[in-house]
Amino acid sequence: MFRAAAWFLFAAAIAWLLKRIFASDAQRRVSTANERGRVEPAPRTKLLYRDPVCGSYVAEEISYPWEQGKETLHFCSRECMEHYRAGERIAAGA
Repeated sequence: MFRAAAWFLFAAAIAWLLKRIFASDAQRRVSTANERGRVEPAPRTKLLYRDPVCGSYVAEEISYPWEQGKETLHFCSRECMEHYRAGERIAAGA
């Protein structure tokens, strides 16, 4: 019984020591970054638009935009945009 209690205390002391070591290391990294005047920005999420032809999602920066009335559609490629526009022409002629 005494051995089990001693091992438990030993394991708890090791866990406490490791926690203090890693917590102080993380705190030191944060304080070093702040001392240098650098604060890491929070990651920003990008808004993605769904291509109406193929259904893939594309960011506005790399999309092929096309305004249709008051709405702006975003395409993943020029081929998808041309396919959509050809379909619009066919629908308008029918």
